[in-house]
Amino acid sequence: MQRLSRQAMPQHLMPASSAAGSTGSVHDMTRRRLLWVDDSRVLLSLYKAVFESMGFEVRCFSSPMTALDHISPDAADVAIVDFDMPGMDGGTLASRIKDRCPGLPIILYTGSDHVPRSAQRYVDGVCAKSETQTRLLAMIDQLSHSLPSRNSPRLPRRRHSLRALRRSRLSACKASSIA
Repeated sequence: MQRLSRQAMPQHLMPASSAAGSTGSVHDMTRRRLLWVDDSRVLLSLYKAVFESMGFEVRCFSSPMTALDHISPDAADVAIVDFDMPGMDGGTLASRIKDRCPGLPIILYTGSDHVPRSAQRYVDGVCAKSETQTRLLAMIDQLSHSLPSRNSPRLPRRRHSLRALRRSRLSACKASSIA
């Protein structure tokens, strides 16, 4: 496994204690379990290092089929899946995860600008890989805190849509072009 130095790490993925100007308030959370699926082993290594340094337990899979073999209601508090993967896209993976574990929150963490509505209906949030670490952490925090106890029925959660993501990007672009 390749080691990545903090110098090679993108600023938006650096731990809160290293990122300039961060308050760290979003990161003060109990140990939560993430199941992360991405076909890039290098990115998985980076995500695992960064999120474990913040106190998360992270199980990584570079194959959607292997991830499905390890899915159970107690496997994770939140699943984070890439959209563009060979063999099975993130929407299909999310639908299969929901078939097995309907209450497991799923975040589609994607570098793609186009995510079909059919894929969005199986996920509880969509976050662009270009977004800040704080945005992804807030989404993880919201979805994992909305989890009821393991014995009670799941309640509906607010979905983070791709449309809202695009609006936030557009606002950010407009703000940077004005400055």
